[in-house]
Amino acid sequence: MAKPDFICTDKPLFRHSTLGIGGNADFFARIDNLDELIKAVEFSRDEDLPVFVIGRGSNILFADNGFRGLVLKMNLKKLCHFMPEGKFWVEAGALISTLVDSGAKIGFTGFENFAGLPGTVGGAIYGNAGCFGSEFWERVEAVKFFDGEDFQEFKPLNHPAPYSYRYSIFKDYSNWIMISARLKIEEADSRQVAKRVKEVVEQRAGKQPEAKNIGCIFKNPLRDGKMVSAGKLIDETGLKGFRVGNAWISHIHANFFENLGGAKASDFLELIKIVRGKIYSKFGVVLEEEIVKVGEF
Repeated sequence: MAKPDFICTDKPLFRHSTLGIGGNADFFARIDNLDELIKAVEFSRDEDLPVFVIGRGSNILFADNGFRGLVLKMNLKKLCHFMPEGKFWVEAGALISTLVDSGAKIGFTGFENFAGLPGTVGGAIYGNAGCFGSEFWERVEAVKFFDGEDFQEFKPLNHPAPYSYRYSIFKDYSNWIMISARLKIEEADSRQVAKRVKEVVEQRAGKQPEAKNIGCIFKNPLRDGKMVSAGKLIDETGLKGFRVGNAWISHIHANFFENLGGAKASDFLELIKIVRGKIYSKFGVVLEEEIVKVGEF
């Protein structure tokens, strides 16, 4: 089929990453409605193109050489609440901050611990975002998605293990493109919700860098059967401030790597390699990456 007009070519990906790094995608489309999603997937199938879906790009390392396929940026952002039933439908492209702020405005609880996360609801579901003892999937009742042929609904109660630490079933099915999710909420005093949101934001302040980054690089590993902080292990190796090119390990949080300006994906890959080697040598622990690498590495 002919390329739809809303699909552009040779699109710089660094503009769609919180890290500010990445070459060009051969094809790129911002998806504003379901009709565009269907046409974009049909185009990718006809042209035999791999597809990768992004939200805000807060957990993604794009390759310096870009992506030889079609990148879809989900721009579906509606929120619809049904307070008496305790249900909340949120489209995948909605920012987590919008969801959190809605709780403080409308008066519902369940998402305060995610205050300050820069990503989208779709990204939080995909990677099962977690903080302050909460996991995003604990609040997921159903997820609507497009499998390339039909629109489907996934319910975690019908699956034995739909999620775990930084994992969801959507990581196993690259053709499942999230549309929206039904989330569990409870009514609450909006003032108390706003107070908790403020507390969480203040707890984050000063503990995470504000420079360009993509969040935690590594998952927290198991050591002697217990989960330990990857950032603490990196800190104990004395690697805070260690630098490769224009990428360095944050002085504020050792599991955050920053782009000092003009850094390349190759700088971050080398930094990741060095850190993994140091941690294994010192502690015998293998660090697993939390970030998603996309493109021609």
